[in-house]
Amino acid sequence: MTKKPSRVFVVDRREGKMVVLVDDDGNTTELVAARLPARSRLEGSVLRVPLGNRSVPVWSKAVRDRAEEKRRLAELSKRLEKLKRKDPGGDVSL
Repeated sequence: MTKKPSRVFVVDRREGKMVVLVDDDGNTTELVAARLPARSRLEGSVLRVPLGNRSVPVWSKAVRDRAEEKRRLAELSKRLEKLKRKDPGGDVSL
């Protein structure tokens, strides 16, 4: 069985009825939030979005990847701790 291609996006923020998504290359996409499944619209959600014809994301089939969210948060936490150790003033925060 061949795995269907997909892309990873993160919900960066909500702007009214819109969501702003960022892919792993830093590209942003604005989308009407209603095009995503309800539980996939929260800020910080990591989404796996299958690609359809011509590699166009099929937004209605986006799936929230909670394991990837946890992994990314843990990675960011480690980076923040490393920055805090290097900061003589101790005022680094996110």
